[in-house]
Amino acid sequence: MSDLRIIDMHAHVQRSDAHGHEIRDYFLGPALVKPGAPNLGTVDEVREMMAATGISEVNMLQFTWSGRYLRHGRYTLPDDPADAAAGEEELRRRAARRASDNNAWAASVHAEDARFTFFAGVNPVVMGAEGAAEEARRRVAQGALGIKIVPSDMGISGDDTLLFPLYEYCVEAGVPVLTETGGHSPHCQPAPFGAALGAFPGLRIVFAHCGHDRELGGALDQEVLELAARHEGVYGDTSLRLHEVADGTVSADDMVRFLRRIGFDRLMFGSNYIFCDVLPTRPGHVAAPDHVDPRFTQVWKSVQVLRTLPVGDDERERLASGTFLELTRS
Repeated sequence: MSDLRIIDMHAHVQRSDAHGHEIRDYFLGPALVKPGAPNLGTVDEVREMMAATGISEVNMLQFTWSGRYLRHGRYTLPDDPADAAAGEEELRRRAARRASDNNAWAASVHAEDARFTFFAGVNPVVMGAEGAAEEARRRVAQGALGIKIVPSDMGISGDDTLLFPLYEYCVEAGVPVLTETGGHSPHCQPAPFGAALGAFPGLRIVFAHCGHDRELGGALDQEVLELAARHEGVYGDTSLRLHEVADGTVSADDMVRFLRRIGFDRLMFGSNYIFCDVLPTRPGHVAAPDHVDPRFTQVWKSVQVLRTLPVGDDERERLASGTFLELTRS
């Protein structure tokens, strides 16, 4: 199985060491970073990760915490209402520019190395509804295979009408939307996306982590399963899930039963690097063998589970790369 083509469809790659440090020092903060973790997520580091784990290609999800920039920047605005309004408009432009620049950088990485593809990140709360759709249009023209949204950073749920121009464009262009899911924010619940899937026939939404409950099969996982049963446009990625099998907190058979309920024709392998290997591990974590670079422990474990899950060859190939290639027509 050494020739298995593995595409990591869910990775966060950083423009520089400084951007990597921003994840740790600003976005996560010291309390949420695994002690001693040196990971910064630069392109060179990700290339090392690919060589160490057997991953063939990486899809970069461009997440710029522009919503946080806007919210936190408001503390610096003057008290005078007129000055504050002008200052907020400038702040909004700067936050949107940061996100747009990161998308442009990802396009340049893809142009230089075809092993790196990308989903462009947008935030209609910061960019405006039409501005987010236009940013998506611009980056798809530069090679983006899809669009990334982060409801916890936006502060809105999947059924908010601010997202509708983006959905309309994505249906028109035939590109998928990947959304963050998880229990850390009420905006990240999968269920509200049902309204969008119903309103926009042809919309395809990838639910990161397939819901990502603390325990497999919890409420958020069930929401993804219910949406998948009702809508053909529901997909998922296995980032943050497969290493649970390696750690023994979920059996391989239980994981396979869960994945088959969604359907391997709608599932894709993902690691969530850099976050998977910089965040503190959960109780029950099992260390990788000594020969594995400690920077890439969780990715390595996920790849080993991908290679050994008790599934058919066609299911494994679809999870490893086939579904991603079909979804993105790449």
